[in-house]
Amino acid sequence: MKTTLACAVSAPSPERAIHRVAVVGPRRELDGVPLPAAPWPGVLVDRVADEAFADYLDGLGGETLAVVLVVAEAGDRGPLRILRSRPERLRTRAYLLARAPARLLAPVEDDSDVEGIVDLDRLTPEALARAVENGLRAYGALGTNPLIPEYYLDATYNRIFDWFETTKWDWRELDLSQIRRERLTEPEIDILQESAIIEFGTLPGAHNFLREWADEYSFSSWALSWGAEEARHSLVQCRYLHEIGIDVRAKHALYKREPYPIGENRAATLMMNIISESRAAEYYKTLARLTREPVLRAVWRLLGRDESRHARAFFVFCKELVASAEENAVAAVQMAYVWLADRRRGVKHPAGFFYPHSSSTSGLRQIEQYAPVMTDVADRKVLAMIRNLLDDESVQSVGDLKAYLRSKVA
Repeated sequence: MKTTLACAVSAPSPERAIHRVAVVGPRRELDGVPLPAAPWPGVLVDRVADEAFADYLDGLGGETLAVVLVVAEAGDRGPLRILRSRPERLRTRAYLLARAPARLLAPVEDDSDVEGIVDLDRLTPEALARAVENGLRAYGALGTNPLIPEYYLDATYNRIFDWFETTKWDWRELDLSQIRRERLTEPEIDILQESAIIEFGTLPGAHNFLREWADEYSFSSWALSWGAEEARHSLVQCRYLHEIGIDVRAKHALYKREPYPIGENRAATLMMNIISESRAAEYYKTLARLTREPVLRAVWRLLGRDESRHARAFFVFCKELVASAEENAVAAVQMAYVWLADRRRGVKHPAGFFYPHSSSTSGLRQIEQYAPVMTDVADRKVLAMIRNLLDDESVQSVGDLKAYLRSKVA
């Protein structure tokens, strides 16, 4: 085995991590593989004889192996089979150096998860550099998220898609021309305006989900559906208000355009949203029961159903994280304790908590005061979900959350 140091890094850091690249093949072929004269920053290139490849992988231990280029005789992919037999090397990107035209492999040819073929007869340092650079980019794109499955449809997004998609409401269920203005009360109109404004908080929420989950596609795909549904909540309530002669100023949407800080733990972020969605669901359902105006009752019932669906989906993704690591369970409970424990200044909700320059904080307080028991009902449902997350029926109160956290610190 011959190792070539393409570029020495004096003090490796996450920003300048060393990636290993291995060129694997028969000994007679290896010395003929031309390496670029210009160095690749942070890349170590190893030439490895194919019969020594298994021992080479064993010797790497926990080191990363970003790209493998296999010199392949006709139909001989032995090193690839060895590579793919190692679960810890599934992220490693592979190319074939073969006497065949250079091309990317079509998905139907991709039985060994090979990116493409590099023409060995026309191999130049530049062609090899392009393959390595593309391989490093592909390797980086895969990330290190342990929840990413090998096959697309094994993702949680696919598992929840059917029930989520088939329970959406249709705009044809609502006829705003049938509003009976005389049955509305002034407090209900005030609450309707505040509710429409609160829902503008979806914009930064969707933005933040895509940033915080930048290394995967499952939750991110669902978050797009969530954002589209939540955007309808503001729209339908603003349309209702327009029908009764009230227009909502665009400034309220712009006040919530600024993304709020990205969370430190994804399970905690999901727990925050489980709580806010559960409370919103109970608010809408209660408001729907109390109003005498039939169209508004229909609107709020549909929105309450949406929020319940959203809370359930956030729970599914949170449970996946909690099952993968205890630190996620602790972070989720910490978030629950912070958001459930103290309501002396009113309920906590992202729309109000992160936007003090908006009216949402006072609006939430107004909604809660309209029917004070709503939050208690919602929070009991949240505690039930936490019991499910932890598989612990002893969690019955906020005090039990505190006891759980103390047990993990001790």
